[in-house]
Amino acid sequence: MRDKEGEKTGENSASPVENYGFDELMALYDNDFKGLNRLKLSRTSPHELGQVLVRLAPEDQAEFLKKLSDRLAGEILSDLPSEDSAEVLAQLKDMRALRILSQLEPDDAAYIVRQLDEEDRDRLLGKLPIQSAKTLYDLLAYDQGTAGGIMTPHVNKVHSEWTVDECIAMLRRSGEENENLDILYAISSSGCLVGSVTLHQLIRSNGECTIGKILNDDIRSACRIDDSANQVAQVMAEFDCHSVPIVDHCGRLVGMVTHDDVIDILQDNATRNMQILHGAGAEESIHDPVAYSVAKRHPWLLVNLLTAALGALVVSFFQTQIEQLTILAVFMTLITSLGGNAGGQTLAVAIRSLALGDWRRGDTLGICLRETLKGIANGILTGLVAAIISAFLTKNIAVGTAIFLAMVLNMALCGLSGALIPYALKKIGCDPAQSAYIFLTMVTDTVGMYIFLRLGCWLLL
Repeated sequence: MRDKEGEKTGENSASPVENYGFDELMALYDNDFKGLNRLKLSRTSPHELGQVLVRLAPEDQAEFLKKLSDRLAGEILSDLPSEDSAEVLAQLKDMRALRILSQLEPDDAAYIVRQLDEEDRDRLLGKLPIQSAKTLYDLLAYDQGTAGGIMTPHVNKVHSEWTVDECIAMLRRSGEENENLDILYAISSSGCLVGSVTLHQLIRSNGECTIGKILNDDIRSACRIDDSANQVAQVMAEFDCHSVPIVDHCGRLVGMVTHDDVIDILQDNATRNMQILHGAGAEESIHDPVAYSVAKRHPWLLVNLLTAALGALVVSFFQTQIEQLTILAVFMTLITSLGGNAGGQTLAVAIRSLALGDWRRGDTLGICLRETLKGIANGILTGLVAAIISAFLTKNIAVGTAIFLAMVLNMALCGLSGALIPYALKKIGCDPAQSAYIFLTMVTDTVGMYIFLRLGCWLLL
């Protein structure tokens, strides 16, 4: 009987598939989630559940979350982009929303609450316990792109005069509250950061020994509260640490940023740069409404229209010559296409170097020179192949010569432009990736076609 009951409910039966897949959940959604197994649901990864959640109609999101525990619902919301999480949270009743927020680390809760409308945010925070609300308000006071905006105030602090036994006793009491117990930060009596000590050191040290005698006093990995999130990520990579302590302007320890937050930063930056490189919205998603996406993309398409018009204007200057030498029109796209690809390669490397801090003051001249030489070398190698093929097809060496020279000059210019465009954008205070590809295309199309047409007229007429 026990086996039959387990089979009937599905709660206690051993299923060959222990968790749901995306397609299976979406199929259940088509039938109003009839037959949904809660145990199997609890074993499904938060990421997979989040991918389903964002595809549901707003009125169905709250119903779906009712089937999940507060802990699992919190994990799902912390895994989603903050805008999506805030939209879902706004659909819930206040009591459920508060229970879910209480399951989150303060930095994750602030990450979501920050995106709520001011009225909804104040209403929810007003119903939280006073200390929890104060913690979130303190985090919300910092800009989202700073260390203060992404840190958690739940940091493992120990006083330098404490003994090892006292520290271990503190860890036993607070182990459920704080994360990253493998490292503790030592502070002075005034709360200033003086060093760190690992759990491994504690275990191997004499219980009566004070923390001040065993701590590592190298605090170069500490970041200030107003440092950018990108700086925090760079520090973590440079010092190969799992967490970065955050201090205020007086050197007092106020929080820490953990490796999972830095992974999110790097992933967000990669997504942002990829999208704005081509003129899409930095925060845009494939699931965004049509009107929102059009509003983000349309302005840059107008800019692209203007830059493309410059290329058309150049061609119009050579209209008479093209009518006499139609062969020039055949090979124009060859020059611009290869130049654009060569420039795009440089652009990608340059943006990455600027983002990682590899491009330092004094490097600009050397970088531009090297990228120009790379363009010349690629232009010679690619141009030779193109020149031989075109001369063979047209039975005209002059055509091949024009293509070769145009390709060398255009690729050299594209290499230089691919490095200079993101550098110039950064110098004027813009994101180095901000539609850089659109501006690069303007150079490759406009200047590339002018060079080729001018050389073609000179050699063939």
